[in-house]
Amino acid sequence: MKSTHHYLAIDLLRILAATLVLLNHFATFGGASASVVDLDQAAFGFLSAFAGVGAVGVEIFFVISGFVIAMSASGKGGLSHAFRFARLRAVRILPALWISALICLAARVAYGENVSLLPMAFIRSIILSPKGPYIDGVVWSLVVEAVFYAMIFICIISRFRLSLYGLAIVIGACSSVYVLALFVLNSMPANSFSSDVIAPLSGFHFKVLLLQHGIFFAAGMMLFGLNDSLQRLRRTQMASLMYVFLAMGVLEVLFSVDRAYSYRIAAAGIWASCVAAIILNVVSQDAVNSRLLGYSRAIKFCGRLSYPLYLNHYASGMIIVWFVNSFRLPAPVSFGVSLLTVLILSLAVLWLEGKIQGVAKSWFHTPASASQVKPADDDTRVRVVAAGA
Repeated sequence: MKSTHHYLAIDLLRILAATLVLLNHFATFGGASASVVDLDQAAFGFLSAFAGVGAVGVEIFFVISGFVIAMSASGKGGLSHAFRFARLRAVRILPALWISALICLAARVAYGENVSLLPMAFIRSIILSPKGPYIDGVVWSLVVEAVFYAMIFICIISRFRLSLYGLAIVIGACSSVYVLALFVLNSMPANSFSSDVIAPLSGFHFKVLLLQHGIFFAAGMMLFGLNDSLQRLRRTQMASLMYVFLAMGVLEVLFSVDRAYSYRIAAAGIWASCVAAIILNVVSQDAVNSRLLGYSRAIKFCGRLSYPLYLNHYASGMIIVWFVNSFRLPAPVSFGVSLLTVLILSLAVLWLEGKIQGVAKSWFHTPASASQVKPADDDTRVRVVAAGA
């Protein structure tokens, strides 16, 4: 695909997904201490509708990631292309992560946490260790992303002996079996057997192995294949598999939201609507972009902001909410001040991230061949996110 392809609606969905995750977490922050509390004790009770529901921003990010990473990885394979992919992913992901981890470390030290426990949590975060705990809870989703990147890297370095299409099938099929099993177990009447089985199956290592969220990456990859001129003969199969994986995605959302069924339905509806918007933007890119072109600069900026906002709203945001609430302002005012503070912090990280990326790209600059897809420089194709629920 051409490197000029830019999907403006996907940028809008990025900032929407980041906002949903932020509201999901802000709905559970306490005011008396920097901690997650029950909804009836939360600092911002008026946000209770977003608790659990807003976590679907993570699943929205994963679908976007599957699409944009497949796009950026398509083309020639081999060692040099694999390392170019890895280098560009690192330049895109690591600067903001490291800056935000430092900010979070400083905030937690200032809050008075046990300093002896924080350095290892910080190190695990900046190297994306598959084993937590992390300096900030949202890092888990970046670890999942890193595993997905590693699989793509292997495909590229093997010169696509396992194609992106084949990888999507493997990831999606394994994840579908896992999700279907968990959905059935969660739908059973509560008993000791189901509880004993669900608990170990819900462990973080199953997320790291892409079993819980692989369907979202796979669906995004299939969507890219549908829009890839080199895959015309497989479009029917790709479309069928994409819809199967999306159906499994609905099931995952339904059992992962730990609230009343009406909230689960709302979360699934939000996720499905956002996925439909992604598909619409991909299959009708020119029509959608023409309507958004006048706002393209602002939309692209919001897309870039979504990653720092995601990284800085949780642990640091929790401490900010506690500090602002110590002034005993009315809850709506306290929320506005806290949100503005997190936004300013995210803007600062975005600015510094850009400076670091500019230096890094100048170090590693190599002219791309005409057949290569230029990943992520315009930020439309390669923003992660996943957010951390």
